[in-house]
Amino acid sequence: MKKIISIIAIALFALSSCNDTLDVAPDGRLTLDEVFKDEELTKAYFSTCYNYLPKKGLRYHFWSNYPIALSDEGWDCTDGSGAGFAHAVSGNCTTSDFYLDVRRDMGDTFSEGGYWQLYWGQIRTINNFLKYAETAAISKDTERKRWIAEAHVLRAYFYMELLKWYGPVPIEKENYGLTFDYSGMTRPSFEECARFIVDECDIALKEDNLPWRLTTLNERIRMTKGIAEAIRSEASLFAASTFNNGGKDLWQWAYEVNKKSFDQLKANGYELYTKCVDKSKYYDNAYMEYFTLNNYIGVDPSDKETIWQSTEGYWPDPYTNPLYDVIGSPVLGNAIVTIVPSQELVDAYDMLATGKPVLDLAKPYNDEKHLQPNYNPNSGYDKNNPYEGRDPRLRATVFYNNAPVLLGQTPAVVEIYVGGNSELRPSGNTNTRTGYYWRKRMVNGNCKAAGVAGYDGRFRFYRLGKIYLNLAEAAIEDNKIAEGITLINEIRHRAGFSADVDLSTSVSKDEARLLVRHERQVELACEEDRYFDTRRWTPADKDMDNEKFTTGVRITKEGDTFKYQRFVVGTDGSKPSKMSYEKKWHLYPIPISEVSVLNEKTGVNWQNLGW
Repeated sequence: MKKIISIIAIALFALSSCNDTLDVAPDGRLTLDEVFKDEELTKAYFSTCYNYLPKKGLRYHFWSNYPIALSDEGWDCTDGSGAGFAHAVSGNCTTSDFYLDVRRDMGDTFSEGGYWQLYWGQIRTINNFLKYAETAAISKDTERKRWIAEAHVLRAYFYMELLKWYGPVPIEKENYGLTFDYSGMTRPSFEECARFIVDECDIALKEDNLPWRLTTLNERIRMTKGIAEAIRSEASLFAASTFNNGGKDLWQWAYEVNKKSFDQLKANGYELYTKCVDKSKYYDNAYMEYFTLNNYIGVDPSDKETIWQSTEGYWPDPYTNPLYDVIGSPVLGNAIVTIVPSQELVDAYDMLATGKPVLDLAKPYNDEKHLQPNYNPNSGYDKNNPYEGRDPRLRATVFYNNAPVLLGQTPAVVEIYVGGNSELRPSGNTNTRTGYYWRKRMVNGNCKAAGVAGYDGRFRFYRLGKIYLNLAEAAIEDNKIAEGITLINEIRHRAGFSADVDLSTSVSKDEARLLVRHERQVELACEEDRYFDTRRWTPADKDMDNEKFTTGVRITKEGDTFKYQRFVVGTDGSKPSKMSYEKKWHLYPIPISEVSVLNEKTGVNWQNLGW
């Protein structure tokens, strides 16, 4: 791990365009002492703390998203390309050839990945800034204090990302020097890392000069107290979860952290987006419209739910967002299709009238391959009309057969049946492999076929809806079941469920746990949460069995009726759809070049289990 166990040469990088709010290019030949004696160079060095903020969305590799595709909520139609998804599902990933974690130059941009190297580099840059910041040449004390607070939030975020992907990592508050004895370095627990992250956020939250939200676009990349609250919420939730807690009951701590974050966010202007404004474009619920918005920055923005979203896309850039011509269906004139929703995700949407799940939450399928659904007889679900009367978030998230769509301003439907305008195909990268397409974040009316160009909603790193469910889960696990269910009901009200079908607060802890996990699957679909949720809920010695087989639906039309046939995607059923369901896939492997040096210096195997 040369980025950790050796001194990194001091290099001040020219600022990228995304950092133009602090756009000064320092001289890379200077020492740090010299840099921090100069006000402009200090400002420039601070701006490099913001390098390598992730893109997420469809930026993993050629418009793919590995966390969504490898979870049970999706599939990737690049399965025949030999790219990262194909490597993972076929079981060909190794520590020396881990395609998913390679950062690639894609012309004028980069794909997601390479976090181990990049984020350790960022942590060391931030450590240097914090070491010098108190005495650095910064003329305004208010600016100094804000920058220091932002640096703590950034360090917390980069640590949280390393923790989610690779597990516990060394806590390096100050960069290791030439005389550091690496032989005694040990790997901390997940809890220790999480508490450090929470502490970092708490330091920032005490600073009056750090704003709660951004009010001007020229500050769009900068950290806020809102982001700090979201990070500490996530860190404590993950630490208390089964895979990460080390056998300790940390739920009271996780609840206390999440309760404070939730209350502070609400008290400082964050709220759920509940009012649908533009119903003229088929936005028939606030949830659907919310994900198309890009206006969370401002003194009084209309979107007060978003805490932090990707800032990409304010300029014409074909790589930035999940565009309609990438994730959309062929009837929309898509160029390619990559990730598509699974039947498992579609099965998760409840019936609107009864508020009940379609499948039994404790045992959703009667077979390993998910071809025999265990239907809830009291839900009101009709197998012959599978998309009728469902949770409105289904229509907001997924294009299913005969789903309405606008071709520019012309109403149409997405025909996924055999022979339809967007039919399922078993190969190629223009048509779905599962019988569904993503709709979430797509602006209605965007249609390449109709000659209408435009950007869709950007990826949200954190939003208040997620904090609701973080707190709900922590409350339920800490035996505050009524509080947790009440939070879930509020989320469901925004989706369109009436108070008449509220989930009961008089349920057992096991039942409440199923409900909150079910709600996270639906509310946070296509937001990269399901991948990590499944892993943190699954014990280290268990496989992620829900990901073993992925299913889709093949639809045929006979006259005016449709017939629906479930099938296993990516295999004839003789082997799993995704080998990434195996227990070693709780975490990415630490890069082999790094772990070999660590092993040599410490005499301990640092590699993650199974790799």
